Formats: sequence, structure tokens, C-alpha cells
Amino acid sequence: MFLLVDCNNFYTSCEEVFNPKLKDKMVVVLSNNDGCIIARSKKAKENGIGMGEPIFNYKSLIDRKKLIIFSSNFTLYADISQRVQQVLLTFDLDMEIYSIDEAFLFADMLSQDQLIKLAFSMKEKIYKWCGIPVSIGISKTKTLAKLANKIAKKSSSGICFLFNDTEIKNALKNTKIEDVWGIGRKYQKKLKSLSIFTAKNLIDQNDEFIKKNLTVSGLRTSLELRGKSCIDLEDITTFQKSILFSRSFSNKLTSFFDLKEAISTFVSSSAKKLRKQKMMARYMSIFIATSYFDKKNTFYANSSHLNFPFPTYFTSDLIKFADMALKKIYRPNIEYKRAGILLGNFSNENIFQMDLFSSPLSFEKKKRLIKAIDKINQKQKKRSVFFAAEGLNPKWENTPINKSCKYTTSWDELPKIR
Repeated sequence: MFLLVDCNNFYTSCEEVFNPKLKDKMVVVLSNNDGCIIARSKKAKENGIGMGEPIFNYKSLIDRKKLIIFSSNFTLYADISQRVQQVLLTFDLDMEIYSIDEAFLFADMLSQDQLIKLAFSMKEKIYKWCGIPVSIGISKTKTLAKLANKIAKKSSSGICFLFNDTEIKNALKNTKIEDVWGIGRKYQKKLKSLSIFTAKNLIDQNDEFIKKNLTVSGLRTSLELRGKSCIDLEDITTFQKSILFSRSFSNKLTSFFDLKEAISTFVSSSAKKLRKQKMMARYMSIFIATSYFDKKNTFYANSSHLNFPFPTYFTSDLIKFADMALKKIYRPNIEYKRAGILLGNFSNENIFQMDLFSSPLSFEKKKRLIKAIDKINQKQKKRSVFFAAEGLNPKWENTPINKSCKYTTSWDELPKIR
């Protein structure tokens, strides 16, 4: 049996842990540039606050103090996520971290009563130790556990157990095809055109029909919905095939120097992710753009692509390549509002071909240096050591005015009792 533990309204729940006055209030968390809504409290959802909507649509609610807004505080959310995962590890089950607020667990040789008791124990322990409410779905496959979790979110207990065929069939009848895990937007329209509107409609089709219209991946989803487990827990992290890092700027940038600082910072963050995956990149794409909504000036957007002569995850190398790419597309006297980078064509850090003129000794020196930098920054839990190209006081950096404190990771921002 699989259990899916999902933190309810995770980002807003993290804010509520250290600010109990927020409970039962309309609360939203905004994107990096404080432009769009990326998370909503239960009360906000009930009052029709839309996901992904621009915050200016709700100015009247904010002015009347009916809607409380927070800038995203990913340092806090990531730390609380780790704490929830640590609690789950105490139950000694095989576990797969699916996302920042979700985890699959596999429980073998347990009866239905034992599983339900286990789920209630998990829910209680996570809330007691971390202050985060969770919903738990339990069933024979990961896809059914995901479906059970959706039902659990609407139940008073926050737990749903789907085991016998009658329970599963009733759940499938009431599940829209767009709510099935594994059915993306691409296939939703196609399935509806074929009169497949619910999960039950999907499993009623024969395997050949499903394979023809949804490929092998769709067939696997269908089999999972029928109770046949086809998707195991991921023991090894599924690595990204590319890394994208982009931002909108709080202030429009015109100078090459300011734009280079922003791009270099994006490169540094992306390189860190690369090293964490123990991968090296051989391809980079950089893009810059003005504001699409600025009617006074002509819209300009451009991108530059680069294949490296050798794979690398060294920040210094990647900053040099980024500088070369940016020079090709930068135009003076233009107000840039957005920029980003994409890294791709990955290879394992231990299995790659160096170019003819590279020195193995030089490579090892750079490797020791970058590992030392990562270790210092990890220990300090902040950007203590960085490259000069990233700048000291970047003009592009957003200054969120509604950001909560890093309560769990910064001594200077610990909660104070007055």
C-alpha cells in the first residue's frame, strides 16, 4: 500500500505557524517579483481568490485589509519542508520526496486498521512537531493514493483509505479526467473529444485504445487506476534534463554591467543546482526582454545559444560563457525588465570528455575551490562567498516588502516574545 502525505496550503501554513492570527483569514503568497499569487490559504480559496492571478486584481480587498499578502519566503518553506520529512522518516518506511510539500511512503504487510492508525499517527505527529496540517491518501498504487489524497483534503479527518473495488469505482466515477495524476493538459482536450470525461471512463477503455491515444505512459496510468502498481518509489533522484532560472526585475535595467550582474547571479544559482546533481552542462541559452506591457517603448526580446567546448559545472567557467552570450544580444538604451538562463546537455561529473588543451591538474584545483565555496555557504546558510561578477549591491534584485522572517534559519530573525 502507498501513502501520499501532502501538506495543506503549504506556503500559507508555514506563515501561520509563526503568526497564529492568520488562521481562518484570507492569506496569499506572491511570486518572486510580488506580481502573481502562487499560494492561497483555505479561506482565500473559498472566497474565489485565483491561483496565478496578478495581485493588483485584488487591490480593493488589500486596501480594506480583507486579504493579507506575503512575499515568498523560500528559505522558511524549504526548512519546514525538511522538518516534515524528518518526522516522516521516524516511521521507518520507504519514502520518496515528490515535491516540497508531498511525499510517497510504502507500507508493506500492514492491515487496513494498522494503516489507518499509522496515518492518524503521522498526521498528529507532523502537526505537533512542525505545526503543519497534512492530508493523507492511502491505496494500492501511487496514482490511486494521489486520488485518495484529493478526497482526503475535503474530508473532516484529512485521511482517505481506498482499498476495496466498490470504494475505488465510486472515487473514479467522481474524478474528472483533468484531475487524474499523469494526465497533462495536452491529453485532456483529446480525451474529452473522445467522450472520456472521468477516470472511470478511462479505465473502461481497452488497452490498445489507451496506448494508441495516450502512449505507454497513459496505459500505465490506466493500469494504476485499476489497482495494478506500475510506478514504484523512486530510490534514485530523477535528475533534471535542463535547469532554467529567470526573473523579472523590480527596476528596469539599461546598462550592460547591471544586466551582467543579474545574469551572473542566475548562473551561480544554476551551477549550484548542477553540482548538487553531480552533473555538468555543455549548453547554455540566455534571454533578455523588455516589458511586454510597456506601450511607450518598442518591445525587444532576444536570446543567445552557446555550446561549450567542454562540459563544466564551475561557476567561473559558466559566467565567462554567459558574458560572451550576453554581448551578442545586448542593445544599449533599452529598458530590460526580464532575463534568464537555461543550462542543458548534461553529463555525469565522473564520466566526461575534456578538451585537448584542458589540464587535469587545473580541473582538480577548480573542483577543490568550488567545493570549499559550497561548503562555506552551506554552513553559513547564506551567500557568504560569491563571485565579483554577481555584484555587491545589485540594482536588479527585488526588495519584497511583505516578506516574513526566516524564523528557523537566522539568529537575527528569531521570533521575539514581548
